[in-house]
Amino acid sequence: MMVLASAQDEPAGLAVDGTSVYWSNASRGTVMKVPTGGGPSTQLASGQANPSSIAVDAANVYWANFNTGTVMKVPLAGGSPVAIASGQAGPAGIAIDVTNVYWANGNGSSVASTDKFGGMVTTIASGMSAIAVATDGINVYWGNKSANPTVDKTPVAGGPTTVLAMGQSLPWGITVDATSVYWVNYVSAGTVMQAPLTGGPATTLASGQNFPVAIAVDATSAYWTTRTTVMKTPIGGGAPVTLASGQSGPVKVVVDATSVYWTNGDALANNFADGSVVKLTPK
Repeated sequence: MMVLASAQDEPAGLAVDGTSVYWSNASRGTVMKVPTGGGPSTQLASGQANPSSIAVDAANVYWANFNTGTVMKVPLAGGSPVAIASGQAGPAGIAIDVTNVYWANGNGSSVASTDKFGGMVTTIASGMSAIAVATDGINVYWGNKSANPTVDKTPVAGGPTTVLAMGQSLPWGITVDATSVYWVNYVSAGTVMQAPLTGGPATTLASGQNFPVAIAVDATSAYWTTRTTVMKTPIGGGAPVTLASGQSGPVKVVVDATSVYWTNGDALANNFADGSVVKLTPK
């Protein structure tokens, strides 16, 4: 394992591209990056208000400020942060496609979007309680963690909401690939789940996990974090493998072609002792 950054303060969001790893420090209010191969960290933004999940494209880093209800962006090379949406109700999870940015309003029971230049905000769906979103450019997916938890999707332009999975515990982290949606149920004996994008029976990829909170996938495996471990299992089912144990509240996880990356210092675990960004190669 390689520690890419240490002494961080509640790293809450994580993303990777071909050259750098990006994260947000929720308590410190900063957005950071570091080369994937290691080196000095660069601060891209400061003075943010509880920045949460982040996403990157070829030009910008995007994040949501939970406390001030703004969705922000800044160039990958640095510059002045720009608000592309404001007046939101606790924006948390964030996802992007070619043209738009999507987020969950954790205090507003809605999923919303705007274009990457900061146009009109569109409410895609309402009447739910979501903490994270994912998109394939056709639909937006989220876990509805209300009284009867489900995993749902709605077209990116808005429209009817489709329930993809019922009877969940507390759907939290979520991601998609070309055929399936994946999520974790954040409970003491949590599960890692997979379901077809078009609907159909959900598959349990792993069970008995200790508060799984985040998930990522590649062409062959699903990766997730628990309170102290980073795990993986084959897509379609198989024996879970522990990639890293003894971690200090790992939360976000992302992958690229060769490596898996995660952040240590989970607010939900009340553990900020080891605020770090870590890389493991091979994955």
